Amino acid sequence: MRKFYLTILFLLTILLTSCGVGDSPEKALEEIQEALNTKDAEKFSARVDTEKLFAQIYDDATIELAKNCSEYGKKYPRDPYFQHDGEFIKKYNAEHRDLHLNFARQSYDAYFANLPAPHEPHDNPYAYVAHEFFEIHKVSNATVENVDVKENYAMVTLKVEGDGSLRGMFVGLLKFKLGFEKVDGKWILTRIENIDELAPTIVDKAELVWINL
Repeated sequence: MRKFYLTILFLLTILLTSCGVGDSPEKALEEIQEALNTKDAEKFSARVDTEKLFAQIYDDATIELAKNCSEYGKKYPRDPYFQHDGEFIKKYNAEHRDLHLNFARQSYDAYFANLPAPHEPHDNPYAYVAHEFFEIHKVSNATVENVDVKENYAMVTLKVEGDGSLRGMFVGLLKFKLGFEKVDGKWILTRIENIDELAPTIVDKAELVWINL
């Protein structure tokens, strides 16, 4: 479960910093940024299909974790999650899918409710994740590198880089390929196209946290 939590943190972070003008995917990113900065859930939901996005992230990440389970198991022998085969990963994630996605929804709600950070993570894990999300945002900068628009679908390549702080160095350098759909004339973020490319780096970062708990 912890890998899913950290994945959500990183993938949500990319929404917080963007630029662009006009009626375009870049403009959608700009409005997402404004909604997150002002904690405006209505404005955010107008530009992001969170149900579709979170589900796609979870399902694609499950495929990648299962496919590379043996490699991760050798690299991280202390993590029991990877001391099984790919079929176990797929079954485990399927059985816990609703629980994990509900955690993402609750963390999303905690962010827009502007809940204070708890004294201890277990006091309110949703507020804790929301607070960490905000802290990661503060040390991350993003640059739109490419926008490829094809009729009602667009893919935006976004480079995210952390600053020189400890959290910033933890973020490091990541590239995301964001998928936008044009629905009723409006660009909506619905998916992350390169989960396969991001998975190894995200797992490494998750394990860095895990082994230090």
